[in-house]
Amino acid sequence: MKYLLTLITVVFSSVLIAQDVNMQNGTVSQCGGVFYDSGGELGNYGNDESFVITICPENPGQKVQIDFTEFNTQLNADVMTIYNGDSTAADAFGQYSGVASPGLAVATEDNASGCLTIQFVSNDSASGSGWVADISCLTPCQTINSQIDSASPAPNDDGYIRVCLFEEITLNGSGDFEVDGTGATYEWDLGDGNTATGQTAVFSYSEPGVYIVNLNIRDANTSVDPDGCSNNNLINQVVQVATEPDFTGTGAANTTLCYGESTDITGVVNAVDFINDCTPPVSGVTFLPDGNGAFYETCVSVDCYDSGEVLNDVNQIVSICLNMEHSYLGDLDIVITSPNGQSATLKDYPGGGGTFLGAPIDNDGNLDPGTGADYCFSMSGTVELVNGPTENLGTGNAISPGTYLPEESFASLLGSPLNGDWCIQITDNLGSDNGFIFSWGIEFDPNLQPPELSFTPVITSEAWDADPTITNNTGSVITVSPPDEGVYCYTYRVTDDFGCEYTEVVCINVLPEIITEDPNDLFVCDTGNPPYIFDLGTNTPVVLASAPNPDDLVVTYHNSQDDADTDTAAITDINSYSGTDGEIIFIRVEYLDSDCYEVLPFALNVSGQPDINPVLDIELCDDLSNDGVEEFDLSAQTLGILGTQSDEEFNVTYHLSFEDADEGTGVLPNLYTNVNNPEPIYVRVESVGDSDCYNASVDPVFSLIVNPRAVAYQPDNMVTCDDPSNDGFAEFDLISQEDDILDGQDPAIYDVSFHLTQDEANFNTGALPTNYTNVSNPQTIFVRVQDPAYPDCYDTTSFDLVVNPLPEVVPVTPLQVCDGEVTDGFASFNMSTKVDEILNGQTGIEVSFHETPEGADADTEEIFDGYVNTTPNGQIIHVRLENTTTNCYIVSSLTLEVLGNPTANAPIALEECDDDTDGFTVFTLSDR
Repeated sequence: MKYLLTLITVVFSSVLIAQDVNMQNGTVSQCGGVFYDSGGELGNYGNDESFVITICPENPGQKVQIDFTEFNTQLNADVMTIYNGDSTAADAFGQYSGVASPGLAVATEDNASGCLTIQFVSNDSASGSGWVADISCLTPCQTINSQIDSASPAPNDDGYIRVCLFEEITLNGSGDFEVDGTGATYEWDLGDGNTATGQTAVFSYSEPGVYIVNLNIRDANTSVDPDGCSNNNLINQVVQVATEPDFTGTGAANTTLCYGESTDITGVVNAVDFINDCTPPVSGVTFLPDGNGAFYETCVSVDCYDSGEVLNDVNQIVSICLNMEHSYLGDLDIVITSPNGQSATLKDYPGGGGTFLGAPIDNDGNLDPGTGADYCFSMSGTVELVNGPTENLGTGNAISPGTYLPEESFASLLGSPLNGDWCIQITDNLGSDNGFIFSWGIEFDPNLQPPELSFTPVITSEAWDADPTITNNTGSVITVSPPDEGVYCYTYRVTDDFGCEYTEVVCINVLPEIITEDPNDLFVCDTGNPPYIFDLGTNTPVVLASAPNPDDLVVTYHNSQDDADTDTAAITDINSYSGTDGEIIFIRVEYLDSDCYEVLPFALNVSGQPDINPVLDIELCDDLSNDGVEEFDLSAQTLGILGTQSDEEFNVTYHLSFEDADEGTGVLPNLYTNVNNPEPIYVRVESVGDSDCYNASVDPVFSLIVNPRAVAYQPDNMVTCDDPSNDGFAEFDLISQEDDILDGQDPAIYDVSFHLTQDEANFNTGALPTNYTNVSNPQTIFVRVQDPAYPDCYDTTSFDLVVNPLPEVVPVTPLQVCDGEVTDGFASFNMSTKVDEILNGQTGIEVSFHETPEGADADTEEIFDGYVNTTPNGQIIHVRLENTTTNCYIVSSLTLEVLGNPTANAPIALEECDDDTDGFTVFTLSDR
């Protein structure tokens, strides 16, 4: 709508700022403003107008576009012509009048000037409101080529990037811009429905397959497209993501093992092809109701081939298959149409008459579907559908399912694009009968697909991981022998040429070891009156006695090894089994229902009453307490009591009375401590399998006797001093130790003997004489004390013989003193001055002086310093040297001497000549 505005006169020039333009002759260069008729915004254009105006862009390379928002002229009288160029010599887009608006007029790509020329001619009568159009310019899109600059991993020689599942891929890309790439945006199409923005994309794939990656670039030019101009190329970088291999067949010969068993585990791996599924989708259900010339169509969309790829060989359509039912074949036209409208008739009308397709419900009033059959059309077919064989498919005579030749060759479809909608068109030409197309599809030759869209990895290595329980390895087959119960898993490791590693783990469950004890042979007494009844069940706790898991073990009894092995014909009444003498019963012990088992045989025996053989009393020596009480091992008598009877067939028990033995009560423990001394013992011998088959002793079979034990008390060591020879040997009176050794025990009852070794004392050999000279110093003597009536009840002890050395005696010089003023031969002596000489360096020795040898021996009559001799001029006194530790001593002598006083005579004077008259000379004093 036009509004009243101030009229502004515009002076046109080659360059104008964006402003409104009225229709007139001339040229303007601008990319904005409003283009009006000559009446401007105010009113209508005039009569008899003839104007030509050229509107050009402001900048080279731009294109003018004029968008008419209002248009009203006199129809077929006042006409506008728009030319694609800078003059009326250019091609015209068209002529416009009335209310038929030109809409948006845009200079085309091949319009080098980018200008539009508008011519308007009106007649001489009447006029319209004219037009309003917005002027703008667009900048044509530049050529943009996207490219990958670097890739990690790098493409292979075929240009494909090959990766493993979830392996990271990094692509760096850029664009080659014809003009300018400033402000461009980058988006990676990763081929899996995901995108990444920026020139660098880091991504991975979670599914195997082939992905086509492209880099989409848009520049900052929004005049053509508000999102910017896009790149002109496709990179189509192929990324192949490895398929996981198929480990079918990898497994153990036995996944559950009995304890101690081995099994083989086989590794099998096959690469899995990736075949690009370009099979078109299958259509849904289409109802074909009654019609008279009615047309029905159902289509599938194909989009997985290269753009531009067309059908160029009739055999490239492998088949077109329909699953359908219809109650009147002669009613139908069936046609296949390609995405560009080309078609081929599969079945033409009429033809086929009332023959069914599939198994329809031949009742026009019932619209429920029948049962479809598969009908395919292929150039490999040999007969057309209407001539096909027939059969009853359930509701009447019908064309047999199969592949048929189309009535029109697929050659009519050559040149059709593969991508797009392919449709089945069915025309129902008659007014009765109906049917259903349940599904249909078209199959193309797989070779139409690009080779890079399919691949098969190559297995480059395969092996089992090392494991200490593998006992043999022959490549893909290993033998494993797990040593204990539990779950053991083994890994088969595979690498393909993509560098991808895959593993398959096979686990073996080893069941617990079945731990059993041997069963007992069972016995019953021979009553002479069969049957003989055995309680087989008594062996169940016997064989399970050591089992750590008895609740998991199933015990059954069988009459043969084969029955036990196959777990058949188990004996049912095990607690009252009628058996025969010598019969063998087989116990099967199985872990749960695993078929892991052991078979243990035992015998049934029918025998007479057991015997009790005589045995000796059990005699023990008492301990040192001599209390008459000791612990006895009664079981030591069992073999003697049984004699030739088997200890596996009979139980022996011990009792304190016949009554207890007869009744089987008051059983004594095998390790029994007597109460009385002696203690009589009664015996019961009972059949293992029949408690009523027994023998009990009326009288004691043996007694428990505790004999008194001799006690050897520890005496003191025998210590003596050596004789003057100091050779370390002395004679000892050993019997002198007897009182201390017996310590009150009666020597009339107990013998004491002395021995050189402990063994001789134990075995009572090599007794020493009572007067014994030692052979080493010190020497240990071993003592045995025994009562000859009970020689085994002896005791031993020991003591040492010790010979201590005497002090050493050395020669000592006489102790001399001068006589006194009275020369009577008596003087006072200080003997202590001789002590050091007497000791001669010995320590621990005490020295004393005595007048007599008796005093020295008895350590009496000691004399001290100041002693005056009692005989004139000299005297011998006695010296006692005693070891202060051992008290061993020896007596020596010391001579005392009194020396007489000398007489001094008057000497004669010595005279010498003075040769030099100086009054001095040398005298020899000894001359006088």
